[in-house]
Amino acid sequence: MIFKTTKMKNIYYNLSSLFLVLMLISACEKDYDAPAPRAIPEGKIVTIAEVRAMEVPGTEIVITEDISVYGVVTMDESTGNLYKEAYMTDATGNLYLRFISSSGLYIGDSVMVNLKGAKILRYNQMLQVDSLHPDNNIVKIATQVFKTPETITIDDLFSNLEAAQGKLVQIDNSWFQAGGQGLTYAYAATQTSESRILQDLGSTSTIEVRTSGYANFANDTIPAGAGSFIGIVAQYNSGLQLLIRDPNELSLNGVLPQMIIKNFQDQSITSGGWTTQVVIGTIDWSTSDQGQSGDFYGVMSNYIPPNVSAEAWLISPSLDFSASTSPVFDFRNAYNYSGTALEVLISTNYDGVSAPATATWAPLSVKLSSGGFGWVNASDSPNGPIDLTPYLVNNVYIGFKYTGSSTDGSTWEVDDIEITY
Repeated sequence: MIFKTTKMKNIYYNLSSLFLVLMLISACEKDYDAPAPRAIPEGKIVTIAEVRAMEVPGTEIVITEDISVYGVVTMDESTGNLYKEAYMTDATGNLYLRFISSSGLYIGDSVMVNLKGAKILRYNQMLQVDSLHPDNNIVKIATQVFKTPETITIDDLFSNLEAAQGKLVQIDNSWFQAGGQGLTYAYAATQTSESRILQDLGSTSTIEVRTSGYANFANDTIPAGAGSFIGIVAQYNSGLQLLIRDPNELSLNGVLPQMIIKNFQDQSITSGGWTTQVVIGTIDWSTSDQGQSGDFYGVMSNYIPPNVSAEAWLISPSLDFSASTSPVFDFRNAYNYSGTALEVLISTNYDGVSAPATATWAPLSVKLSSGGFGWVNASDSPNGPIDLTPYLVNNVYIGFKYTGSSTDGSTWEVDDIEITY
């Protein structure tokens, strides 16, 4: 019984000691006041269009009062293709935002941006709101308010650079020129940014796709097919660039049309199946880089001196448009000196080897240079590239016919011939 009483006393003592320790620990804990919610003043409310109108060309504007703009984030930093940056939109326009640290914003965030302390300036022609503080300037109102990209063409973007800035776009019927060559968007190993060229299937219009070497998809291989591209438009000096938000938004897996490209950089007038026919005289088409060192083109002139009578043709390889739905054609040209204009013709019954006069040739409506060796695109017209849909058959040939006389004759130059079908 004595043993039992002693044991009960020990248990009571231990429980009392534990209770005392817990009381002491509890007494040592300090209650901290919860921080009051941070309030960012709204001040005067403006639209994105009104923010853009605040710019004073050549001047860095610092906002010193509470002015707020509401909008939705259309591109964020999550893939690494932006760094301390974001893009936002509202019903009046688009805005490029730069922060002093990572913003914590995501695509689809509805936000209020208080501009106090921020700067409005233009860098390389891109308007931006700079020096924003993620905590002091941004209020997140809602999430997943996703915006639908505007479907637009490359030509339409370049028709208004200012309106294109920051726009979320979808470009259909497009393809990467370097697709299928195993090239990546950028160079992750050296963290080097890179530009790849996106082209419109229905024309020769192109635009850069710029990717940061820090993007988490920098080392991905660019798609090899045709389809739709979704991204944000940025201006860089006099040009435009597209920025990829997420490569999963690209749908470039369609079958590419065939292309015939002749740029004369191999310094051969007949490579790629092209031929020439000298009908009058002895002078033939040749290549040159005179006046633009290293950039070769095809050229024909009847001046030896003096001028001599000449007729010489540059003719494409046989083209099969029978399975095509919308073949198009374009090239650049320049000329100088008085003489007969260059003729651009098409035939569906030429045999590829005989004199051109053995076949029937129809003229194609193209834009020609106005002289002075000024280069123009043959498609520089309201109708765009030369439409070849009237010739959806096999065995089609396109010919460039030069004519000169003993009393006059122009020098004609052609380059960057592209036939897409």
